[in-house]
Amino acid sequence: MLIKRAKNFLSRRPVWNRQEGNFTIEASLVLPIVLITVSLLLFMCLYLYQKSFLLQASSAVSERSSFIWDNSHKEAVSGSVVPGLYDGLYWRLTDDHLISGLFGLNNGKGGNSLQLPGGSFSEGDLAQVKMSKAALAVPSGMNGEMRYDHQLFIRRVYTQLSWPQVISPLDRAIPGGMKLTTLSQSVIVDPVEFIRTVELMRYYGSKFSKSGSGGTNPAAASKVLGQYGGKTQ
Repeated sequence: MLIKRAKNFLSRRPVWNRQEGNFTIEASLVLPIVLITVSLLLFMCLYLYQKSFLLQASSAVSERSSFIWDNSHKEAVSGSVVPGLYDGLYWRLTDDHLISGLFGLNNGKGGNSLQLPGGSFSEGDLAQVKMSKAALAVPSGMNGEMRYDHQLFIRRVYTQLSWPQVISPLDRAIPGGMKLTTLSQSVIVDPVEFIRTVELMRYYGSKFSKSGSGGTNPAAASKVLGQYGGKTQ
C-alpha cells in the first residue's frame, strides 16, 4: 500500500505545472490593478473638468469686465445699454486710476481690487462698479479676487478664482494637497478713444508745425476771414 501511494505521488505533476485555479489566481492579481487604474483615470478626468470649468469662469469674468469698461451702464452679458446713459466726459482722467497706476499709489498694486464673491455696486468707485457687474457671472462656491491694472497705454483686468471643493482621494494622494486655482487676464481696448487721441495729436501736431514755420500764412487767414464775413484787403 505504501509503495502504491509513493508511486501515485511521484507520478503527479508539480504544483507549479498544474492548470487548476489559474484563472482565479490571475484575476486576483489583475483585477485590483485594473480597478485602481480606472479609478485614477476617473478622478483625473474630474480634476481636469473642475480645472477647465474654473478657467472658463475666470476668463468669462475678465472678458466681460473689459468689454463694458468704456461704459459702466452696459449689461455685462449682452453689452446693451439704455440710450443716453454714459459715464462722465473726463472719467478716463479722474475715475480710471490713471495716477495710481503710473505711480503705484494704491498699495503698490497700481490698480483697484474687488473681492469675490461680492455684491453689485451701483455707485461709488467707477472701476469697482464695472468689475462688480462682471463678477455676477462667478458661479456659487468659488471665491477669489478681481484686480484692475492701469499702466497708461496698457490696461488689464485680472481675475483669480479658487474652488474649495476638491476630490478627497486626489487631495490625499497629491503631496501638499490639491489646490484648484487659476488666473486669467483681459486687455481693455477702447478704439473710439484711440481714434480720438490720434486725431487730437495730428491736429496739434499740424498746428505746432505751422507755428514753427515763421508765421501765419496770409492767404489762408484771408480765406478763413472771408468765410465768416470778415473784411480782407
